[in-house]
This record gives sequence, C-alpha cells and structure tokens, in this order.
Amino acid sequence: MIKVGCAGYPVGRDRYWRSLSFVETDTGKGLPQLETLASWRADIPAGGEAALQALRTITHGPEDRGFPVAARKLPKNRQALCGAFRESLEVHEAWMATKAAAETLGAQIVVFESPASFQPGSDRLRDLYRFFKNAARGKLTFVWQPRGSEWLSLGDKVCVELGLIRAFDPLRQPPPRKGSFLYMRPAVARMGVLSVDNMATIAAASGDVPAYVALAHRASFRDAERLRETLGRSRAR
Repeated sequence: MIKVGCAGYPVGRDRYWRSLSFVETDTGKGLPQLETLASWRADIPAGGEAALQALRTITHGPEDRGFPVAARKLPKNRQALCGAFRESLEVHEAWMATKAAAETLGAQIVVFESPASFQPGSDRLRDLYRFFKNAARGKLTFVWQPRGSEWLSLGDKVCVELGLIRAFDPLRQPPPRKGSFLYMRPAVARMGVLSVDNMATIAAASGDVPAYVALAHRASFRDAERLRETLGRSRAR
C-alpha cells in the first residue's frame, strides 16, 4: 500500500481528492483555526488520509529558515525559548496546539521536521528524548525528519528507542532499517519535476512495505498523479 500526496493543497480540495488519497497539511508555519481544520476533515473522502505538520515553534528557533511568522512577534527572550524540542512553555504550547489540530483534522500522523541547525549533542538529545517521551500521543504516530548527515547513523537508533518513524528523502537516502511503514518526502527542485528515474527510485525504495509519499515542489500535484499511476502499473505486473 503506497499513498501518494502533496504537502498542502496545490489545487482545490474537490479536485485534489478526486485524484489522490493522501495529503500532508502545510501547517508547520502556522495552524488554521479549528473550524477550518474541521471543514478540511469533512472534505476527506472514504479511504483518504491526512498527516499534519507540527508547528515549527517546536523544532525551529528564530535563526532558522521557516521559523513561524507569528512566533517572530514574540519578545526576543521568548523567541529564544522556541525550537530544538526545548523544555519551555513556548514549545509546550506549540505541541498542545498541534495535538488539538491533529485531533480536529482526524490525522493519525504528525510530522516533525527539525532544521539543519539541530544536530546531535548531549543537550539536544536530552531535550529530544524528553519531548517525545512526555508528549501524550494517544493514537497518533510521530514521524520525524532530521536534517544533516550527522543523523544518518544515529537517527534510526533514536527512532527505535522513541517509537518514531524516520521520514527520509528516497532520492538521496536509504530507507530506515525499521518501522511499521515508510514516510518519504522527496526533495525536488522547486521548479522541477520528478523524472522517470526519480519515480523508479521511489518505487524501489518502498519495496513491499506500506508507505506514504509527500511531494512539496511546484509541480507536486501533477507529479503525484504521475507517480500514483506509475506505482499502480508496477504493482500490477
């Protein structure tokens, strides 16, 4: 089972759900009102599924690209307490808002993307472990995408110990060694498209393991349709 979708809605939701069965909400930089998320949930057809990006106030600091605009309005001393899975009121509030959003949307997966500045170290690992051990996840599954080569050897160990799924870029990285499913976030140049070779690489990476693919480049909707069709043909052989 491979579900292919986009990060956000690049086209109207009616058209989107006629073609695809999965979406990763583009909510890392800011969460919509709960009423909006409820309307999104109502649009998801039977068999459709949504994952929710966690607020980047949890993972990103003010020096990181993608730090939420709303968080930049905080006083400087409070901005400094955002990101890096810190044990702070700012991170806790961002997690509680993320959890409420996921429940309203009916999402079973929450995606955490840490920036390249978040690298292994005793303090960072301490905060990472504390955050994920203390976060009441209920029925949610946590997906984490670390950035940087320093995590390549350590990321799988961390994910196993914390019960996380490691998201990865199949065009540049091997799949995680363990996990109940794969979560792929291929990085394609913003103005680019998936090549035939790219699609073959994604198909090969999935193997026989259930997988999700979330595309985020400008041509993501068209490429998601192409990839879905390619995967369908390969499974039919």
